Order: sequence, then C-alpha cells, then structure tokens
Amino acid sequence: MTASGHVRPARRFRRPSTLALAVVLAALAVPQRDALAQRERRVGSVPREVALEVTHLFNASTTRRVRGDFTLAATDTVRGDLAILNGNARLSGVVYGDVVVLNGDAFLADGARLGKGLTVLGGTFESPERPNVAGEIRVWSSRYRYQESGDTLVADTDFLTRFSEWVRDEDEGSTQSQLFVTTAHTYNRVEGLPIFIGPRFRTRHGDTRVRAEVFGIFRTGDQLVWKDENLGHRVLFEVRQGNTRGIAVGGRLFDEVDAMERWQLTDAEVGLATFLFSRDYRDYWERHGAQGYVSIFAGRGHELRASVGEERWNARRSRDVFRLNDEVALRPNPQGDEGVMRLLTLSGTFDTRTNPKNPLSGWYLRGEYERGTSTDFLPGNALTAGARPLAATASSVADTRLAYGRALLDLRRYNRLGPNAQLNLRAVFGGWMNGDPLPVQRRLSVSGIDALPGFDFRRSLGTNDVGTCATGDEAGYAALGRPAQCERMALLQVEWKGDFRFEPFGDDDGGDRRWQFGRGGADGTWVVFANSGRGWLVNHGTSGVRTAADLAADPLRFGRNRVPDIGTWRTDLGGGFDFGDFGVYIAQAVSQSGVSPNVYVRLGRRF
Repeated sequence: MTASGHVRPARRFRRPSTLALAVVLAALAVPQRDALAQRERRVGSVPREVALEVTHLFNASTTRRVRGDFTLAATDTVRGDLAILNGNARLSGVVYGDVVVLNGDAFLADGARLGKGLTVLGGTFESPERPNVAGEIRVWSSRYRYQESGDTLVADTDFLTRFSEWVRDEDEGSTQSQLFVTTAHTYNRVEGLPIFIGPRFRTRHGDTRVRAEVFGIFRTGDQLVWKDENLGHRVLFEVRQGNTRGIAVGGRLFDEVDAMERWQLTDAEVGLATFLFSRDYRDYWERHGAQGYVSIFAGRGHELRASVGEERWNARRSRDVFRLNDEVALRPNPQGDEGVMRLLTLSGTFDTRTNPKNPLSGWYLRGEYERGTSTDFLPGNALTAGARPLAATASSVADTRLAYGRALLDLRRYNRLGPNAQLNLRAVFGGWMNGDPLPVQRRLSVSGIDALPGFDFRRSLGTNDVGTCATGDEAGYAALGRPAQCERMALLQVEWKGDFRFEPFGDDDGGDRRWQFGRGGADGTWVVFANSGRGWLVNHGTSGVRTAADLAADPLRFGRNRVPDIGTWRTDLGGGFDFGDFGVYIAQAVSQSGVSPNVYVRLGRRF
C-alpha cells in the first residue's frame, strides 16, 4: 500500500462483532499507533522545526549517512539512526534508531523493523498493511531544501511559498488536483510580471505518473489591460513511467514569451535587476505553437531528450513596465526574426554533483543540438552591418527559406581539495554547426556578470567587438538594443574557494543558517576566480586559414573549422565572498586597458 495519501486496506473485511473489534483495536494499540495517524501525508511546505530536526539528525556523528539509493537486506542491522539523502530507501532489515529519507521514497518490506520513527521529506512511503515501526511515521511530499557546508547539511528554511495554491487530496490516495496562481519565469521589460493561472492535475499509480496542466497567462505589461499583447497560454500533458529510471512522453501547446541566452544568469537575478535598477540582461521574443517530446531518465540529473515541434516566432517590443528606478530608461528589446519554424531538438544532461545548489564535487554536463527550418523566414533589422551575410547554401535568407544547426555545451567539474577548499572549472562552447547563418534568437555573446564580470554588459569596445560581435560605432549598436550577434562563442572559467566564519558576537552552535541578520553572524566561502572567452562570426564559405589581410579586414569572422587565437580572447580576474544565498564580488578586466573594475552581487553561486 502507499502512504503518499490516505492508507487503505488491501482488501475488504466483513463487519466484525463487537468483541472481535475490541480485540483488533487492542492489538493495534500495542505497541503501534493508529495506522492512519502514522501514515498521514502532510500537504504544503516542510515546517521549519521538522527541517531543522532532520538536519540535526543527518549531521550527528552517530548517524549512518547514505547519499543515493540504499538497500538494507533482511539479514542486516543498523544499530543507530539512519539518514538517506537524494535516494530511495528499501528496508528489509532492522534499524534500532530513527530513519530519515530526504528527497526520495521509502519502502518497508515484510519483516522490516524500525525501533523509532520514520520521516520522509520529498517522497512517498510504501509498506505492508501494518508496518513494524515503533514511532511516528511522517511523510511530506515537498522537497527538503538544503545547502552543504563541508560535511554537514544546512537547512534552507527561508524559501518563499507560492502566491496562492489550493490543494485537494483525493480519497484514492495518489491523485492531486491544484488550482494554481503563480508567476512565470521572471519580471522583464517586455511582459512586466507574467502570471499563470489554471488547474493542474497529477496522479500516480505504482511507477506510472500522469501530469496535466492548463494555464492561462496574463502579462501586467505597462498597464493592466485585457488585450492580445497581454494574453497567452500553456497546456501540458505528460506520462512518466519509472521511479528512479524510466521514460517520459508528453506534449505541450504554448503562446508565451521566451528569453534568449538563458544559459547566463538566473531568472531571479534578471527579474530583480529589471525591477530595482531598470537593467534587463536578457532579450525576448514570442513563441506560439506545439511540441511533442520523449525523454529517457536515470537517477538524479541523468536524462536524454528529443523534441519536435512547429511554432511561429514574433518580435516583441520593450514596454514601460513598472520599476522602482523609472528615471533610467529601459534598453530597447532587439527586433527578433519572424516566421514559422520547425524545430528538432536533441539534448542530454549528466549530473554527478553532490548537490545541484551547492556542489562539493562531481561532474555536470548539459548539451543541446537544435535543427531549425522555415519556408517563410522574415529577418529583422536587429544586427549591425556585416553580422548576417548571405549564406553560401542553396537556401538563403534572401528567399525567405532557412535551415540551420546550432549546438550548446556546458561542462563543469567540481573538485574538493580538502574539508574547506574547492577548485571548480567550467567550459561553455556553442553556436553555429551547419546550414544558414543563425537567426537573431539563436545568437550568442560573451558579456556580463555571469560570463565576464570585469566587462560591462554588452558594451562595444571598438568597431569590432569580440564580446558581442557588434560592428560600427557604439551609438548605433545601442540604438538596436545591444543584441547578441555572435554565431559562435567559447568561455572558460575557474574558481578557487575556501570556507570562512565570522562571529563578532560569539559562536552559535544551534544555528542552521548561512546568514544570520539578527545575530550579526555569517559564514560562507571566499572566492578567487578568472574568466576568459570571446565570440565570433562564421565564414560560411570556407573552412581554411585566413591571412593577415583577411583578419585585418574582418577580425570577427573565421572559417567554420577555426577557433580564434586565445590571445584575442577577453580575460578578467576577481574575487569575493559567497554566503550561499548571495555573494559579493569585484572583477577587473586584464586583457583590455582603461576598463574600470566592477563590483556586483550574485544570487546563489557563480556556477
């Protein structure tokens, strides 16, 4: 039976006599509590006291700690407490202490015995009809949110709850219906605040999960008006088979605004910069169409995915959205290309990090290849001169046909040098692979506080800028909205981190927070880093070596099989302090003279 909902007997019984009923109740009462009370599933966020309780148990030196899936055989015994993090627990033996399963499912086989209680956060619980558990059984479907500091966990008890959510748990146990009112991605200068509202349905039968969503989208824009520009929709249906590994098949209909260059910065950072400082670090366009997909997943973070769809791309204008610093004008949104696009996308993720939010060691690899075609492509006027020449293929931009291939690869390695030190590396490569020149929506840049924080965001340095691939004067480029224009880019990043602690008013051993405003204490890491990268255009007609005269005439364009000399890359150095939820840094450009250092704040880790 399943304890993700209410407990139900596996079969029906005839009505017992009064004496028989009394005997049964007495047997259940000693030594166990009522099964319904034991297996009650909590709805909503994990209470702060529970998060701190399980964190303390996990960090205790006497606790047996396991990361990933764990199986306890019928002949095995754990004589103390047991904690499983980011994995499923299948218990057939004996545990004398408490059992905590964090972000995973728990299963008790026949013959399993727990000497104390069981707590499951971010998962479900299955067991025989009457599990042999001496203490209380508690199950929350909400994930356990945490950070890591050295070998210990730090509970994240300050995350925000959703604006509004109504939840109804069906009597059948594993079905959940929700009426959602929430915000989509982030605040921006094109939509204002996009608000999603609509029903969401989820059900689970064994290892099969079904999810359906029907959301309407209302955009606050520059004024609260009910018009087409402020309206959209998103419909999703997905069937997922398998728990830790399996396959998912789904489809979606959408009319929504999407962002270019999502690989840089987070939604929260972009939204706050727009709302507080009138600095929007992304560009946007409208996507209206349909898509189907299939994915194969295994464990946490391993997935292969293929999708195919058809959609119409439309340009979007920048609007005078509400913001605190409205004396500063918003950057124009570059005019995106338009047309009906047919897209085939192949992507994969490989993730062995100890914790996605605060990794201490492991690998992260994210790759994507997109093949796009169109027969009614209409290029916009968002690029500077020379950034989009006619293709050397039969289907050129000039006759409204387009066919291109684009790839993006993000590789990261996290290395733990000791209990309090890390050396982390990142390499990002992406851009044109084959076919026609890339549309505006798929172009790239190496600029801003995520990539090269020592250089101002998309500031054109000279008449041929290697960060944005802009040509001509700065004023003309700014008038276009400072679009990303490169067809290819490369970025290398390295950082060295070490722990520090600052307690001006004494140590607080009971604390479980990365930052304590009320007590004046903080702990986190110091960071020293270096970044180097650049972008370039592709000479679609040749793959050979260019002469010195060619480079002097067009220093941004290289053959399809060439990478610019590393001496032409932009490089910066910097350092700062990372407090977990935010960090404060300073960066200085070293490959370009006359550039002032930048001081900036990041929400979360650099990468």
